[in-house]
Amino acid sequence: MRICFQLFVILGVLLAFGAAKLRYEDKLARDMVEAKLIKPPLEKGTSLKLGQTGAAVALGGLRSLIAAVWNLKAFNHFENLEWLKLEESYKTITALQPQTIYYWQTGAWHLHTNASVSHKENNKLPAFRQKSLQQLYIKKGSAFLEEGIRQNPESWRLHIELSRLWTDRHKLPDYPRGAQYYRDTLACDTLPEFKRKQIQRFIFYTMCNIPEQYAEALAEGSKLFHATEDNHTPNLVCSIFALQNELKTPIVARIPDDQLFPDKKRQLTWLKNFWRNQTPTSPTAGVQTKIDELEQRASF
Repeated sequence: MRICFQLFVILGVLLAFGAAKLRYEDKLARDMVEAKLIKPPLEKGTSLKLGQTGAAVALGGLRSLIAAVWNLKAFNHFENLEWLKLEESYKTITALQPQTIYYWQTGAWHLHTNASVSHKENNKLPAFRQKSLQQLYIKKGSAFLEEGIRQNPESWRLHIELSRLWTDRHKLPDYPRGAQYYRDTLACDTLPEFKRKQIQRFIFYTMCNIPEQYAEALAEGSKLFHATEDNHTPNLVCSIFALQNELKTPIVARIPDDQLFPDKKRQLTWLKNFWRNQTPTSPTAGVQTKIDELEQRASF
């Protein structure tokens, strides 16, 4: 009886020690994954997609090699316009190498650009089906980038890809959403310092496509203009000019033309380019009138 009791005590101690060790190792593994010292475990179902040999190699520490091979297979799917197979391939690739940003970028690009355009131009489909599939794959590309960001929250490159997607006038522009994604990009600690001014300008340009935010956009644009001459770009300058006209800004509160533009010749060139490249929601008040005025006075 005493021996049985001792065995139960020993067994209990071993079980308690094993449970404590398991919790410690689990936390250690999570910390090492977060620190990018080891790869995260394969997601459920990934081994089935890889097949017996591929799974064995991946589990043996050659996941980057298997991912590269699958990336080549995905390119074949791209050439054959096999979009569902391509999508599944990149889900597998990113499960193998979730911290490789290139795979998230490439997979998303195939979905929101190549697949969406392929369906848009597929004349074998009814028009409504072309449009719905085009929109579906743009959203799939966005969802793919969002998952990449969830797994790599400090990757400014994925944040900016998502920002560009939702501010692309040729896709499904959602400017408030795009502006927020640009702000998320700006919040990334990994964003290089030399990129910050550019992202701030992109936020301003995006706000210029949201009519209800024109006042906030003008305030932001003026702040950027006065902050540094690096921001005296043609697009920013012309946007401020148009916003001041749209909002009927009083003369005393305006940035005058002779401060905005280096000279009349460049003012005409910049405003012409600005006029040609506007979206339906961009501010344009006074731009054509000013172009006509400058062309009539073209003695400079």
